[in-house]
Amino acid sequence: MSASTPSKPSADYRVLTQGKDFYMGVLAALITVSIWSGWLISVRLSASGQLTSFDLAVMRYLVPALVLLPFVWRHREKIRNTRFRYLLGMLVGAGVPFFYLSSTGLQYAPAAHAGLLIPGTFPLFVTAMAVLIYKQPLHPARFWGLSWVALGVAVLMSHSLYQGDLQVLKGDLLLLGASFCWALFTVSLRVAGLPPLAAAGLLCCLSCGVLAFLALMGWYETGITTASSQEIATQLVTQALLAGLLAGFSYGFAINRIGAENTSAIGALTPVLTGLAAIPLLGESLSLAAVLGMLLIGLGAYRASRIRDA
Repeated sequence: MSASTPSKPSADYRVLTQGKDFYMGVLAALITVSIWSGWLISVRLSASGQLTSFDLAVMRYLVPALVLLPFVWRHREKIRNTRFRYLLGMLVGAGVPFFYLSSTGLQYAPAAHAGLLIPGTFPLFVTAMAVLIYKQPLHPARFWGLSWVALGVAVLMSHSLYQGDLQVLKGDLLLLGASFCWALFTVSLRVAGLPPLAAAGLLCCLSCGVLAFLALMGWYETGITTASSQEIATQLVTQALLAGLLAGFSYGFAINRIGAENTSAIGALTPVLTGLAAIPLLGESLSLAAVLGMLLIGLGAYRASRIRDA
């Protein structure tokens, strides 16, 4: 796809690769799912550590920005020719706003909820954008699948409301906001058509600019001086190497090969991995509502993906 996006990008919105390239895209999406699960667990773990959300954000964006800066420079003409609204969508969708919403939400809600509500629900937002903005037809299989996803979210949040746990409900709402941001990033990245490493590098560079502004204004807290070397090393690997570099590439690669909607549908499998991993790693238990929500969202994602028909 050309970096100079046409005035009506809907014609190119669902152009997918075929054969080996398509299955490579599926593999990249599955790798991304695994990294997302580990990232959610690590952010939840940080709530009991010394590092703050600002510290984690610096790790998440600064190191990848330095590593990927050559790719940003190499593709500077493509970036310059990309519409500003797509670049802004990428920045808001996967930059500091997304990081703030997700990390703050995880301070109130369990990791299993984050796995359900961020990657589990953003296929709803992605498809809504595809239908409303790009005038894509809504296939019946995708409609019913996403209906199951919506039902799973309703079950999860109604349980928190019924229990009167307003803190968890607050976290759930913040996580839904993060999900919408990620959907915005997904669609913006798809229509921008930038190479995966250049897109990931640009996102990290712009996010570093936002973090620098926050630091200059004094709007931050840090615990880097009191954190243990083990905590710093663990978060550095998770935030910078896995989430920042590897997932940044694999996600962009998947979107360019199999499209935004198929990638988001595969991403909705993250709740299963996150929920199961949270049991031994975080000592969390899965409520009946969480299990039911996981089943509905997972089955809905599979139903909505229509991978075999792509």
